[in-house]
Amino acid sequence: MLFLFVLFTSISISAQVTISGTVSEADGSSLPGVSVSVKGTALGTATDVDGNFSLDIPTNRAVLVFKYIGFAIQEIPISGNTSGLKVVMKEDALFLDEVVVVGYGTMKKGDLSGSSVTVSEDKIKGSIITNIDQALQGRATGVTSVMTSGAPGSAVSIRIRGQATINSGAEPLYVVDGVIWQGGTTNGLGLGLNLGNGRGSVSPLSTLNPSDIVSMEILKDASATAIYGAQGSNGVVLITTKRGKAGEAKFTYEGMFGIQNQTRRLEMMNLRDYAAFSDAIAKTTGGSTGTPEYQNPELLGPGTNWQNAIFRQALVQQHTFSAQGGTEKSRYFLSGSTMNQDGTMIGTDFNRFSFRANLDADLKSWLKLGFNAMYSQTKEHLIRAEGDEGVLTYSLHTPPDIPIYDAEGNYAAMVREGYTRVNPIALSKMDNNELDRQKLNGNIFLEITPIKNLNFHTELGYDIGFTQSENWRPTYDFGGSVKRETNQLSQQMNNNLYWQVKNYLTYNLRYNKHALTAMVGQEAWESSWKWQRITAYGLPDNTVKNLSLQTDKLNKDTGNGFGDAAMASFFTRETYNFDDRYLLTYTFRYDGSSNF
Repeated sequence: MLFLFVLFTSISISAQVTISGTVSEADGSSLPGVSVSVKGTALGTATDVDGNFSLDIPTNRAVLVFKYIGFAIQEIPISGNTSGLKVVMKEDALFLDEVVVVGYGTMKKGDLSGSSVTVSEDKIKGSIITNIDQALQGRATGVTSVMTSGAPGSAVSIRIRGQATINSGAEPLYVVDGVIWQGGTTNGLGLGLNLGNGRGSVSPLSTLNPSDIVSMEILKDASATAIYGAQGSNGVVLITTKRGKAGEAKFTYEGMFGIQNQTRRLEMMNLRDYAAFSDAIAKTTGGSTGTPEYQNPELLGPGTNWQNAIFRQALVQQHTFSAQGGTEKSRYFLSGSTMNQDGTMIGTDFNRFSFRANLDADLKSWLKLGFNAMYSQTKEHLIRAEGDEGVLTYSLHTPPDIPIYDAEGNYAAMVREGYTRVNPIALSKMDNNELDRQKLNGNIFLEITPIKNLNFHTELGYDIGFTQSENWRPTYDFGGSVKRETNQLSQQMNNNLYWQVKNYLTYNLRYNKHALTAMVGQEAWESSWKWQRITAYGLPDNTVKNLSLQTDKLNKDTGNGFGDAAMASFFTRETYNFDDRYLLTYTFRYDGSSNF
């Protein structure tokens, strides 16, 4: 079906007008880097180091828009006055007074000297995402976000201010409600998730429900990340979840339903084209008549398009129910969520269930108690590569003259003299690669305000994780060398326990044009883990997957390991702000690590 759209436009040509002027602050200081644009168009420029700008516009009846961080947006109509324009920017009080999350506390945005960017709840909800790390794609300056795989629930590689290291992990440090998120690597090999040829990828944040997030703060430069020491060398992502508000109980439902499709595919030859091509090659290179079945391509059908066969329209849906409310002295936020995502490639899917409870209580006018807890469970199925080739590669190499199933309903395969090919559909459906994860994460804290402007925060955080991976490779025989004579079952279990204790004291003072914040604190954490893997070969058949049924008791691989790490730290941060204009920040951190 062909749709034809015809657009009629009229074009008028007029001479351009040059608009020039100067942008400054209220005290007359020039403002470099101010964005100057024509409202309703893509025309724009920026002021130079002296605050001057010059812009060519098609008419002198336009409206200029001036934007600069920390200042209110100004719109100025141009009516005849095209040169010597003087614009005075006014400070945006709401911007400067906005409170943002920083390491170990919060600060007014106007007091920040380090580089950070906020991804708000509106931006997170602005697109369909299943993992919270996908929300950073194209929404944070200085942050590069690249999908590492098209599989559902797969990891997104995050780089803040470029590649910080070559031989070590380059992912940022994730901190959720003050607790360092464990499993902050996209490498799934440590979980026993080997997808062939040493490959393995898993998202550390896929257990977190994006609907529970109220904001993300990305700390980018040395000044902003220094409070986390070497742990924050690749940047820090601070994630804040929703909290309750005083008032009547408010119940909310958020639902999402979508259909996923492969938007681009390689153009493949059908059986007729393939037959004509093969026949021409045979006559040109070998002087033979070629394969007899290919002599009359016009008599053949379209054959099997293996690329289309392995892809499908995949459904994705997410449902979240939440409740929040409370009194002035006690507030709560509760949520439960389920998410199901099928992969566009057959044999892949991702499922998540999560529950969250955040509670706040004002026990006294000077004493506050807080509690955060999240439990999540995920299950995902992935495809393993056979040797150096994956299912997608097999689909591109398998000729179209092979059907998916033979006359008896079994998977068909190509077996010819000197050439064999595994059925891509069989490869994706028979092998099973499953990863199950459970995580319990959260903290409990007390905030004490003994005197005005002085706050003491003490906190116990925890992160408990359990994973189980299973790789199942059954026997098959498609004829010739396309066979697997021994089945294989591999299972690995991982357990990890992380706890942290934090204590820090914060003092805030504002007097006339002076603003001082001083924070000093102590932190200690310990992380322990253990794993066990068993691989059995030669189970009686392909119907029951039980390690104890292995026939060859001697042909079994086992492995196990354990370890722990600990760190004790002292830190301090002082910030000074004069007249919301001059900022000074001092940060110091001292770490003692068990790794050294």
